Amino acid sequence: MEKINLINHYKKLWFYSLHRGEHDNYQKMREYFAQVLIIEIEEFMPLWDKNVLDVGGAKGVFCKVLNERRRCDATNLDPYPGKYIWPKTKIGFADNIPFDDNKFDLVICRGVLEHIPTEKQQKSVNEMHRVLKEKGICYIMIPPWYNPHAGHGLKPFHILPFKVGKFLRELIFKNKIETTSLAEEGLYPITFRKMLKMISNSDFKILDIKNTHFRLHFLTKIPLIREIMVPAAAFILTKEKNYEKK
Repeated sequence: MEKINLINHYKKLWFYSLHRGEHDNYQKMREYFAQVLIIEIEEFMPLWDKNVLDVGGAKGVFCKVLNERRRCDATNLDPYPGKYIWPKTKIGFADNIPFDDNKFDLVICRGVLEHIPTEKQQKSVNEMHRVLKEKGICYIMIPPWYNPHAGHGLKPFHILPFKVGKFLRELIFKNKIETTSLAEEGLYPITFRKMLKMISNSDFKILDIKNTHFRLHFLTKIPLIREIMVPAAAFILTKEKNYEKK
């Protein structure tokens, strides 16, 4: 089983944090985190030849890497038409996944739930449970809202009232923000605590929780601390029985 070299991992994090907007570095960053995802999932399930759904997979980078490295039959689900690098892409939304029950061995949803309206987040988790096969793996990664990394274009001021956060972001980082609310920014707060509640409501079982970026996994076990100190929490889940959420 592959392992993550921490020194190289931190070097890549530092490089991409400073240069991901240059050349094709954003693409390379996503390819690297697809490899990290493979390592994390294969602690629980070999991925060779598996049927995979990437919910909100953007251009399809993760599907491409999973197919190249593990011969996965990968489907990219994204809500908007665009220039995809992965041909097997289906237009659809997380809260109404257009596939049958118990279809996929692995369902991925990485950095997506915080962009789904609050009232649709639970339904989206339920849908991932529905389309996952029994004993399959679901991998959901979120940036807990109180971590400075979670605010995207508003970070690290996103936890402040919107007008205050917008003012400080524009003042300090000199970038103009045209939106007038978090919803217009496409941001819907999701905390570690809320994620755990949605997992429980959907009837998933938690196999593990990873601190994907910093690899300090023990922090995911400490309430309050994990809400602030974990920039990317990956919940590795399984489905133990057929379940239909009403």
